[in-house]
Amino acid sequence: MSSFHIFRANPAFRRYWSARSVSLVGDGIATVALLLLITGSGASPTGVAALLLAQAVPRFFGPIAGALPDRFEVRRLLLLAEIGQGVVFIAIALVPSHTIVLVPLVALASSLATVFNAAGRTVMPRVVDTDQLMPANAWMGTAFNLQAALGPVLGGTAAALIEPSGALLVNAVSFFIGAALLLGLPRMEPVGSSDTNTPGTKAPGFLAGVGAGIAFTWRHRTARAIFLLLLFGIMFASLDNVVLVFLARDVLDSGSFGFGLLGTGSGAAMVLASLWLTRSTSKLSAVTLLAGGWIVAGLGIALTGVAPVLAVAVATQALMGVGNSVAMIGEETLLQKGVPAEMLGRVGGALSSAAFAGSALAYAVGGFVASALAPRTSLTIAGVGLMAVTVLCLPGLRHRDAVQGEEPAEGDDLERDAAPSSPV
Repeated sequence: MSSFHIFRANPAFRRYWSARSVSLVGDGIATVALLLLITGSGASPTGVAALLLAQAVPRFFGPIAGALPDRFEVRRLLLLAEIGQGVVFIAIALVPSHTIVLVPLVALASSLATVFNAAGRTVMPRVVDTDQLMPANAWMGTAFNLQAALGPVLGGTAAALIEPSGALLVNAVSFFIGAALLLGLPRMEPVGSSDTNTPGTKAPGFLAGVGAGIAFTWRHRTARAIFLLLLFGIMFASLDNVVLVFLARDVLDSGSFGFGLLGTGSGAAMVLASLWLTRSTSKLSAVTLLAGGWIVAGLGIALTGVAPVLAVAVATQALMGVGNSVAMIGEETLLQKGVPAEMLGRVGGALSSAAFAGSALAYAVGGFVASALAPRTSLTIAGVGLMAVTVLCLPGLRHRDAVQGEEPAEGDDLERDAAPSSPV
């Protein structure tokens, strides 16, 4: 079957993929433009850090955002978040570029993005058949990877041609285009919890629902394994981001150009891997993709630490990019096949927070690691650590949790059930 069949046969998926692709590339443009805007206004390094913090902190409230699509109509949430981000970025482009003004606006935009991401994680099982989840997630992976590949280049070009504020307006337009495409989606009513669907039973409060989602994530062996894998695995993997620049500059003597090539190698490989998975997923389980992807990524990071020359380091970073892309697609599919639909948003929100917490831990200790250890040693530790965490989490990834509170049979495998009772 052609990898483009899903676009021809499924208009809802086509619209959603197109909307995400446009707005994600716009996000990539805005990432560069925001930094250029605030540095061009004479902001101190503290001001730049405050801006980056304003982008990051709302992501930790994923469990709260994740409860929204379980209570409110999903398409409406997507539209409100998309249009809201467009309006906020118009304001960012037009107001004085002072830190005290930009930080709350950036925090608001990041909060809306957190809501969109939580609601968006519930879309695929609603618009795509179970047997098409893997290629659909692979295509969504290409949208995210295009953001990394095209966004910075387009952002720098747009900022040079029409100033950073003009580039931010381009991002705002991308959100409005995305919203127009999202209008073509069908209504997606909230699944709700089993309590809310029982006649005569009072629905739990919003915060109680958030707490229930966090508790469910921890009780559900597969979700818990992914949570721990994201928290500690990304903690190790993100050390690569901290140390790589020192490897290029101090060890490989390749300077800024070499550092750019290392990033290009991993980014291009991520795009190619997700494109490959749109055609090559029929015999690959989600567990295989998730665990295998992280092991390959860890191997790529560790091999980067022993790369003798720049060309080899670019190749090993490409290997890391392949593993990273494959693992993300496996994670989404595994959740969609193994977690009850009424918990989808909340579990997804908790997992998003785990990923950001892992990155924050890496950045908190990364400076110390880079100062205390040689770049090669740091990368070797990061790669081996990622592989070790993956192996430790593998039993939980392969476990088949019962959806209705029943005890799962010993040795049950999440991937044995071709038609799981509830998608995520």
